[in-house]
Amino acid sequence: MSMKIRPATHAGSWYPDETGLLNTLHKLLARNDVVAGTRHLISPHAGYTYCGDTMSQGYSKVDFTNVKRCIIMGPSHHVYFKNKVQLSGFDALETPFGHFPVDVKLRDELVKGGSESESESWSRYFTVMDSDVDMDEHSLEMQFPMLWAAATLRGADPSKIAVLPILVSHNSSKVDAVVGKVLARYLADESTMVILSSDFCHWGRRFGYTRVMKSEGPIYKSIEKMDHEAMEILEKKSTNSNSKYSLWKKYIEDTGNTICGERPIGLFLCAMESVNKSTAFQWAHYSQSSKCTSPNDSSVSYAAGYF
Repeated sequence: MSMKIRPATHAGSWYPDETGLLNTLHKLLARNDVVAGTRHLISPHAGYTYCGDTMSQGYSKVDFTNVKRCIIMGPSHHVYFKNKVQLSGFDALETPFGHFPVDVKLRDELVKGGSESESESWSRYFTVMDSDVDMDEHSLEMQFPMLWAAATLRGADPSKIAVLPILVSHNSSKVDAVVGKVLARYLADESTMVILSSDFCHWGRRFGYTRVMKSEGPIYKSIEKMDHEAMEILEKKSTNSNSKYSLWKKYIEDTGNTICGERPIGLFLCAMESVNKSTAFQWAHYSQSSKCTSPNDSSVSYAAGYF
């Protein structure tokens, strides 16, 4: 049976389709030192022209020592689905530099399911993504070249890192709890790294979001303030008395901030809480695609978090 390889469908448009890209990314990544023990990232997923600088500053912190698996969770931009997550059905992932193996073993375990209780199987919450949906989605693919570059710069062999892309759409809190508990057993493994693919505020009429905090001066400062409120929630240490998942959900509900990866981030927080593991992101970089000063302007924010 031939290997089913996911093509790099956004190469040549969202990022350069050339081997010279590796040297470019290495130069960006080499500006910062590794932070020992760093395994998890929040990383933007726009075109590299817009977010490559911010993106690289998060990846540069990753400690690839003994990393054998990478779970990438991203939001669905083109299809809506509810109360389940979708897993890549490919066997390998193409980049301009080589192919990542997909963690087929983990995918099959999740899809096959098991019994979290005597009455409920969790296999229905994990399905295989349609190939066309997988190839259309950019939030997952945009991480592949940067992950390859970061791994090789730090002396790791990307062909030995099994990657599982997971697409997240709309889950209830109950489903987040079930899916999170299942994923937690893998996330707790020190050889597993997690990338949460997310841009931050999408501001402007074309995004249907024009909230302004009037006391903050120019519009771009208001956007920055809103984004930093979200970042502050994610950088606080979790406590038994204060669910970070609940705080995150409340922030999104109160502000409506158009953080496209808010659901993958929420699912990750839920998973970590299920095993009482604290999550305290630090922030390597924050930027905006443009500085909005008029209601006619628009921008997308990018933040690189790590822990």
